[in-house]
Amino acid sequence: MRICVLCGGWSSEREVSLRSGNGVYNALKKLGYDAYLVDMNKNFESQIENFDVIYIMLHGRPGEDGTIQSYLELKNKKYTGSGPFASFIGIDKVIFKNLLIQNNILTPKFISFSKEEEIEEIVENILKNFDFPIVIKPRYEGSSVDVHILKDEKNLKEAVELIVNKYNYGIVEEFIKGREITIGILGTGKKAFALPIIEIKPIISEFYDYKAKYTKGGSEYIVPADIDKNISKEIQEIALKIHRIINARAFSRVDAILKDNKAYILEINTIPGMTETSLLPKAASAINMSYEELVEFILKDSLNNA
Repeated sequence: MRICVLCGGWSSEREVSLRSGNGVYNALKKLGYDAYLVDMNKNFESQIENFDVIYIMLHGRPGEDGTIQSYLELKNKKYTGSGPFASFIGIDKVIFKNLLIQNNILTPKFISFSKEEEIEEIVENILKNFDFPIVIKPRYEGSSVDVHILKDEKNLKEAVELIVNKYNYGIVEEFIKGREITIGILGTGKKAFALPIIEIKPIISEFYDYKAKYTKGGSEYIVPADIDKNISKEIQEIALKIHRIINARAFSRVDAILKDNKAYILEINTIPGMTETSLLPKAASAINMSYEELVEFILKDSLNNA
């Protein structure tokens, strides 16, 4: 089968996507697959029509939000990862967090805002509902792009304006001070399983931002995280539950903050990074699964559950 590793695109996460795509492409070639690397452009229909399987390594929109998945479903083309529904839920922080609340899963308190509202009204609403520090970020972006932690109201209006002008939609969360953790999930449905929990300790930034994520040596990673076994199991079960609730397929990664032995879920990534510094390969490595084995697992599990 001819495999297209689709990456790049035009989202704010383009550079990371190219790195993930290159990693997957090289692994597939090493494994003997007939793979081709494609940097997605606006004429993607012609770019992908001659391939049997699309290995999606697009981060952000339109690759991680269900758009490309919906197109491939219409064309009856096989592809890796989650379907349109899970992808859409995964990228929309507001819908995802409401789903967590409905399922009695802990998540930081939040409100959303949009370009339809007056900036002053948004600021007033934030000040009325939150104590500082707060987290303010775009509603639909990943890779910690334009995430701000504000310790007081000094730059609040400026941060709200930036999000509204650049992204139209935003979200404000209470800041939970705790340990940053992430839980990788592999597989689909009942056969899905959680990988060892990773604790992330940013070195060059205050929190796990874009720079800390994608700079070599930017963060320290503890795998498995030094967490009580029973609590670890509980957290892994929560991550698995989330993966299954949204119907994620083949792989995902759930990010959380651990405070007082309780995990506050931040988000789910339905196409987590696959670069040399990415978390999912690190977690897989902790169960002696090589990068190539991980790439092949995602491919096979996606095709088996299409």
